Amino acid sequence: MKELMLKPVIQHLYLHIPFCAKVCPYCSFYVHGGGVSKQERFVEALVREIQSANVVWDLKTIFIGGGTPSMLSAPLFSRIQEALPPLSSEGEFTLEVNPATVTDKKVEVWKSSGVNRISLGVQSFRDEELKLLGRQHDSLEACQTFRDLRSHGFKNLNIDLIFGLPQQNQSHWRETLEIALSLSPNHISAYQLTYEEDTPFFEKVSQGSIIPNESERQEMFEITEAILQKGNLHRYEISNFSLLGNESKHNQAYWKGSDYLGFGPSAVSTVQHERWTNRADTESYIQEGMRSGVPQREREEITPQIFWKERVMLGLRTREGVLKEHFSHRNESIRTIDQLQKEGLIEERGDSWVLSPQGRLVADSIAQSFF
Repeated sequence: MKELMLKPVIQHLYLHIPFCAKVCPYCSFYVHGGGVSKQERFVEALVREIQSANVVWDLKTIFIGGGTPSMLSAPLFSRIQEALPPLSSEGEFTLEVNPATVTDKKVEVWKSSGVNRISLGVQSFRDEELKLLGRQHDSLEACQTFRDLRSHGFKNLNIDLIFGLPQQNQSHWRETLEIALSLSPNHISAYQLTYEEDTPFFEKVSQGSIIPNESERQEMFEITEAILQKGNLHRYEISNFSLLGNESKHNQAYWKGSDYLGFGPSAVSTVQHERWTNRADTESYIQEGMRSGVPQREREEITPQIFWKERVMLGLRTREGVLKEHFSHRNESIRTIDQLQKEGLIEERGDSWVLSPQGRLVADSIAQSFF
């Protein structure tokens, strides 16, 4: 009993499925192709990693992302679900889904497995933009997939969108947002395209064949909230909007600094002031998994300074902001806040500091100003 009490209690679990039928030119996540045989071997290794966890489970959220988790066949998804620890009765079980990979059989298995939140990777409702992004679905298929998921009883549906695309303007972005709203989603994640190193899009920017229009991107960021509020979707994090009560519990756990475990190649875990990252190599992950269940990992200590920085960076992105007491013993940070307040970039809200609408436009720069 004493040994049991010393084990960390884990409430949040992430699984990384690295497979994609096609790698999108903007994507910097660890993803790759892989046929049925490799997927089967991967799933067995994943099951062994889950079973090897020496923790006390009190699961409140599960998030299966990737990659394209919805690529997995119904039997493979069931194999993973059978290995998962039990989720609390009020728990949130999110699955990322690509519209091009949905079948009735898969949807039935997701539903029976306890998935109660779907994050649909639409990205755009304009076909020319979907083609540019390398997506395999078109706008009609995305709309129909959303409606099919609703008809199968999924009550909590998120739509993932991207803005700031090459050649995209405010009118195009407004069109995508309006179509998304017409579907009555519970949640929309609206991310600004970032040009990450080691992606084809980044190479095009470096070569000058893509020239980001920063003023246009800023305008798209600013109109997003105004449009989504028409559907009663309220911003609770810079890129995330939801009906009240439909905020992503899993993502909120990250932003609040809660412990979590991540399984799968490249997955990250943070437990009791330590962070480790599984090696981003699926073949190695499979081999190690079949031997011991434990993949190769890189570890780092989360020092008080690192913890403080992360709370500021993530907290300032949220509706709740960062508690004032978080800065109480840091004179330089207090001076920074005073300056940001004078510039109209940060505001007092009760016991917290939150970004103003102007501050949200430069959130990353504001976070860096504290360091």
